[in-house]
Amino acid sequence: MQTPILRAAGACLVLGVYYWILLASPRASPSEAAEARLQQDIESSQTAFAAGDFATALAPTERVSEAVPTEVVYLTRLASIYRELARPADEATAWDRVIELSPTPIDACPMVAEAHESAGHADLALAALERCATFEPIDPDFLLLLGQALLQRDRPAEARVAFARGLERDAQYPDLHLLHGVRQFADGELDAAKVSFERFLELAPDRRDEVAVWLDRVKDVK
Repeated sequence: MQTPILRAAGACLVLGVYYWILLASPRASPSEAAEARLQQDIESSQTAFAAGDFATALAPTERVSEAVPTEVVYLTRLASIYRELARPADEATAWDRVIELSPTPIDACPMVAEAHESAGHADLALAALERCATFEPIDPDFLLLLGQALLQRDRPAEARVAFARGLERDAQYPDLHLLHGVRQFADGELDAAKVSFERFLELAPDRRDEVAVWLDRVKDVK
């Protein structure tokens, strides 16, 4: 049977160990704890995103983007997640940030314009396409999209410029020849239009039906 003295000594020993653990043992600093949480979110984001589980990937990716707001890789991932979750307004905001921060802003194109369009912001979509058309390397696809968007907004002269710029980038692009030819025809430049339509057919002989009506309209042009 323990005496009161032994019990008291045991209690003191327990208290000593407790206070040593509480006060003397090393503990993670707030910054270390935050870094650990960030690393965990990075891993969770990557794992869920790679698995195609975008709903699960969303929260940790948002937290990572808030913690390191200038890291383009996480903003790009976040924009892609919003795209998969059909949240176009949030997606557009994320792509806009990518354009602001990325050394290669063209990487956000044309998704940024598509997101603005899906969010119901046609003017912002057009502005995004116009902005994308200023980035290097300029992709003729973007110039084609820009030209089509300008046509939809009744700006045919600017659309023609976009198509011409696209052909400067890629003279082998059939669709640009066709659309440029249509604008040439509309502007009364029938000789030039005929050349464009014939060039389209040379590059895409299996798409004759798309250009047949235009070839018929210029068939008598010498």
